[in-house]
Amino acid sequence: MSQHDGIRARLGRCASVAQAVLAGIPTADDLEVALAQLRTDFEAHNATEAELVGQLLRGLANRGPLLIDRMLEEHLAEHAELLAKLSGTASEVASRIDDLVEELEAHMAAEERTFLSPLVLRCEPQSPLHR
Repeated sequence: MSQHDGIRARLGRCASVAQAVLAGIPTADDLEVALAQLRTDFEAHNATEAELVGQLLRGLANRGPLLIDRMLEEHLAEHAELLAKLSGTASEVASRIDDLVEELEAHMAAEERTFLSPLVLRCEPQSPLHR
């Protein structure tokens, strides 16, 4: 959850600077820095999450390994799509920042409702997310 909070803060900063870029204020360098920080945070989060969520799901008795593998595959594909939308020049990303913010916020909210829900976390007391 703390990683999500950090990503949300970086995303807000990117959106703010992107709006300035779109308004013609010369802040493209600031946006490049903000985007680089967001990309780094998001990639680190994805790596941590892929490991922890896989462990968590595999620890749940009511989920089969094929279902878990498919869930992780789909989730990682979503990450790849979001990273692709973060790619490009500052101006290119600025032009799609509103959609990116909406999609990334929705993605994190879905993770919080599913993988990080209290119900799921209570099901697996030995989960690495409990440490």
